[in-house]
Amino acid sequence: MASMKRILHLLCRYISIAISLFQSLVLCLFDNFDYPILINLADAFLSFYFITFCDLRPITVDLNDGETTVHFWVSGHRRNNRPDLVMLHGYGGNSKWQFIHQVSDLSKSFNLFIPDLVFFGNSHSRNTERTVEFQARSVVGGLKRLGCSEGGLAVYSISYGGFVAYRIAKMWPEMIERLVIVSSGVGFTQQQKMTEMKKHGGDVSEILVPRSPRDLRMLVRISMNTGIAFIDWVPDFILSQFIAVMYETNRKELVELAKNLLEREEDAEFYAISQKTLIIWGDKDEVFPLEHGRRLHRHLPNSSIEILKDIGHGVNIEAPTTLNNLITSFVLDVS
Repeated sequence: MASMKRILHLLCRYISIAISLFQSLVLCLFDNFDYPILINLADAFLSFYFITFCDLRPITVDLNDGETTVHFWVSGHRRNNRPDLVMLHGYGGNSKWQFIHQVSDLSKSFNLFIPDLVFFGNSHSRNTERTVEFQARSVVGGLKRLGCSEGGLAVYSISYGGFVAYRIAKMWPEMIERLVIVSSGVGFTQQQKMTEMKKHGGDVSEILVPRSPRDLRMLVRISMNTGIAFIDWVPDFILSQFIAVMYETNRKELVELAKNLLEREEDAEFYAISQKTLIIWGDKDEVFPLEHGRRLHRHLPNSSIEILKDIGHGVNIEAPTTLNNLITSFVLDVS
């Protein structure tokens, strides 16, 4: 086993060196070349994977006379014998990058509706509102345009997406039948949010909306408990390309969303939802520690909680198979 780990480590280092040499060659051939070609190629490959292997189709929905545009990935063949599952991502890229390890399995059991939240991926707006309520209205508006207005939906959400999903369940209870919340600080008071952010130092925007490879490495280390060694051998220029593609276009709006989330004070009625809810948490979560997951569970009488051992905040990356199985069993009511 130790020998295999050394081989994998060396392989990763050789790949890193090869990529760095490739960058040097490109820079020699093209002065001032800074186009994020590798990340754009990877993003295009993910689109190909979603379409070809997961039977998903990209759909763009315009709301309020084009003021807001919400991009969705939707099952290409919606089947009546499968329940509808909405998947809401958190910070850290668009829906493709966050759900890459999950869509293949989940597409076999559900009709999937996967939006890019506004200002992430290909969703954008001229609206100046930066609240969770605005995100919820945008997602619901898009879902209704796609024919999901009769209710009975299941929603799986992670981190920032959990705030949005919870608000949808509160504002449109008739639409949501079951709710899965993963590693989300739903119900945090302003003081609790500030306390957690201070543990990691710096402004929240520096953590959630990284500017440099160093910032992105720190975000990965905070978000994950296992499998984080890879971030050490990824060359800086690739991380810079990822930042350019995922954050630069809407950096101002993403920072404003994060600040609004941090500064808002949740009211006591925020807990008053009736949907059957599954809470999933990693016991090594450094963003929203497990005690907050337990507290949310206590406030929701119609909830259950699953705690994953040795898993951090990024459950969708660290334990996707376990997460998929829990979501599937809960939504399909398989005991």
